[in-house]
Amino acid sequence: MWWYVGKRLLQTIPVFLGATLILFSLLKLRPGDPILNLAGNKPVSQEVRDALAAQYNLDDPLFVQWVLFVKNAITFNFGETFSGQPVFDLIKDTFPVTVVLAVMALAIDAILGIILGTLAGLRRNGAFDTVVLVISLILISVPIFVVGFVAQLTFGVKLQWVPATVGGDWTLSELVLPAIVLAVANFAYTIRLTRTSVAENLTADHVRTARAKGLSNRLVVRNHVLRNSLVPVVTYLGINLGALMAGAIITETIFNIPGVGNTAFLAIQRGETSTVVAIVTFMVMVYVLMSLLVDLLYAVLDPRIRYV
Repeated sequence: MWWYVGKRLLQTIPVFLGATLILFSLLKLRPGDPILNLAGNKPVSQEVRDALAAQYNLDDPLFVQWVLFVKNAITFNFGETFSGQPVFDLIKDTFPVTVVLAVMALAIDAILGIILGTLAGLRRNGAFDTVVLVISLILISVPIFVVGFVAQLTFGVKLQWVPATVGGDWTLSELVLPAIVLAVANFAYTIRLTRTSVAENLTADHVRTARAKGLSNRLVVRNHVLRNSLVPVVTYLGINLGALMAGAIITETIFNIPGVGNTAFLAIQRGETSTVVAIVTFMVMVYVLMSLLVDLLYAVLDPRIRYV
């Protein structure tokens, strides 16, 4: 198994190089002048422009900027933001709140999604199954930014059950509503995936054999249906944790959460290419590592799976 882990870790090298190169290329296509953004859109003399361009390597060719970034990133030196703060310190300060938000969203997604999906699968084609499928379809159809603004307006502004925005001194209670918003669309997919997997395993040969042996319905569902049904669900949930952290930019922006996503959004507006690339690359690596952990969990859920 260790050979498999080492081989997967080596695969992160081309992923890192490819992701950073693509990001550099895309960010260079965005309109606007980063030096003017740095100066607050005020007139800048040629001397100041040349000094800033030299400081941040803005006049170098794209490939040269990318090579310099990769060279420094190996030693975790991601450069500085336009305000002079080291990018690594910026990630270290903002990453915890994004992790907490993503874990809370994943917990809501996993608990409700698996429970409702399992019940719908066990009652396939029944009234409960129909209601769950309709609700999940509605949740999938509504964009997350619409859900976020409606939830913020309803529960934060009108009813005032929770703070409308989070701000710098965040607490767990303030992250509950953003976590629910972040989990909504993924929660619907978890329901449908669990429901389909449970329904398929109910008609499998090993389940019919277990029933023929006289096992109770509870034991059959717990030991033979759920365990096999959770393999694709765990795959989705594990990879989804990385996707939640990387995709929290909309939710963090709506609720003013000082996380990695909101920081990346502000850096894009200011034209800080190195900052954006460093943050997004960091999230890509988190996504890759979560994918590896999910693969290793397969062997726990299904003893037939072995890695060599």
